[in-house]
Amino acid sequence: MGYNTFHTEGDMEVEVEVEEADQSASSGMAKQAVVENVALANALVKDGGYSWTSPSSLKLYPIIMLITLNTAMNGYDGSLMSSMNAMPAFHDYFNVGKQGPATGLLFAIYTVGQLIGSLFAAPAADRLGRRFGMCSGAFFIVIGTIIQATSKDIGQFMGGRFLIGFGVTVGCTSGPIYVVEVSPPSMRGLFGGLYYSFGYCAGALVASWTCYGTGKMLGDWSWRIPVIIQAFPAAIIFCTVWLLPESPRWQIANGQREKARSFFVEYHGNGNEDSAIVNLQMEEIERETNYDKELANNRWWDYRPLFSTRDRCFRMYLLILVGVFNKFVGGAVISYYLPVILDNIGIKSANEQLLINALNVVFSSVASVFGCFYVDKFGRRNLYLWGALLTGLCYIPMNVIAALAEGHVAKGTGYAFVAFIYLYGIFFSFCWMPLQTLYPAEILPNDIRAQGFAFQELMNGLASFINTYATPIALQRIGWRTYTIFLVLHFIYLGMLWWSIVETKGRSLEELEEIFSDPHPVKKSLEKHKIVLATGQGVKRKPSSNVNDDGFGNGCLNPRNKESLEKHKIVLATGQQSKWE
Repeated sequence: MGYNTFHTEGDMEVEVEVEEADQSASSGMAKQAVVENVALANALVKDGGYSWTSPSSLKLYPIIMLITLNTAMNGYDGSLMSSMNAMPAFHDYFNVGKQGPATGLLFAIYTVGQLIGSLFAAPAADRLGRRFGMCSGAFFIVIGTIIQATSKDIGQFMGGRFLIGFGVTVGCTSGPIYVVEVSPPSMRGLFGGLYYSFGYCAGALVASWTCYGTGKMLGDWSWRIPVIIQAFPAAIIFCTVWLLPESPRWQIANGQREKARSFFVEYHGNGNEDSAIVNLQMEEIERETNYDKELANNRWWDYRPLFSTRDRCFRMYLLILVGVFNKFVGGAVISYYLPVILDNIGIKSANEQLLINALNVVFSSVASVFGCFYVDKFGRRNLYLWGALLTGLCYIPMNVIAALAEGHVAKGTGYAFVAFIYLYGIFFSFCWMPLQTLYPAEILPNDIRAQGFAFQELMNGLASFINTYATPIALQRIGWRTYTIFLVLHFIYLGMLWWSIVETKGRSLEELEEIFSDPHPVKKSLEKHKIVLATGQGVKRKPSSNVNDDGFGNGCLNPRNKESLEKHKIVLATGQQSKWE
């Protein structure tokens, strides 16, 4: 037994655990394999797989790329403020330092905007559609940028940052939900990962290198020009988002079944009205939507449905775990306060600090984009665990060097510290950045996806406010011991991830309902089903558990089935209906 990759008639690959095929699949090219979702594997093989170069794929790529501008706005701001914190002209104009309470408040007001924005993000996305949420978020970002770029005093600058934080939360609630809901199941990990990784890093790269270039200028334009550029991706979203199709899951939830089916036929089924993957998704979504209507709560301000059942409480815990706890493992220190860190270790040149920051963004960006292509290969759980371990190991030498740097430090030691900052960024970006918005959007059911995402944004905002406000004060008062706190939190976080993270790869969004309804969701998510893949035929032999002739039942998707699945040994073949031996 070993792991192999099965190639369908298209060029979509399905990674499976391969054994020798039994007699029932001896004719033709057959492999006995283990997959997460029997129904999805069956549909993919019958449709000939999902090709990277199919007409549907080529239509979907530009949509995904355009939507990534939502998170580019967020990435731009993170790198913008870190870079501007190294500009003497910025500090002189507003009379603030690189650290201390005033600087902490200047940075943290952005997260106050996020907190308020989270209250409006869910109703915007649920009641008026995912496109409206993105459009309205972009509008506030443009207005906030204008206010910030024309600032005459610190109060006006902070007002602009508040509006930008508000808009980013509204837009970045609808954006990742849209990407996850329009992506084919077999490519959801890649598209969802690229949404955050590519978008965030593209924004961060533009900001860091723009600031590096303008940082050599004299006067206010050294910081005003980078601020103005922040409006461009928001303006593009505002002007073009209504040209895109609406999310089919939102359409089904709002009684627009035919529009949803047309979307799946065009963007998932290559125009084939009888596509197996189209029929499967429509069946699953409608079944889930009908169930959700029984629990429907039309009061936008009521967040009790997020905690109405045991499995939903567990989902909320996971949202807090992956969204809030990872704010307290040291990434924010590097992201926002890198110039302060460099000052403390003896690298004080503003130009050198801007260059180090810009290179850090480059290395992290490359790592994060590469990581997207391994989300479905390694799985979400493995990436979370390895990310926590490797970044924690990087913090050990960073902690030691920071402690030795009290007082005088050799410049070589300072550059060693920078090297570990780069390593931290590479590991964090490869393992965690592709999952930042993908995983939360995956684990939430359709009826509370926007509310749950807004709840996470609210909690993220609280965590970020505490982090961005308290970190400069901690660096000022306890120095290197700040890193010790983050080091300890790293390994506590690793243990919590080990016991809690549910694997979501290889399953449709609706099948995850079955995973979370199980008494042991982590264990359940790691179960797989034995099948036999054969070219040119359909499913030929009935699994040992209850699966009906349409390919549905325990082997497929019953959103509220609490019974444990047996492993299913079936034969898959391309181009035919399911056949049982």
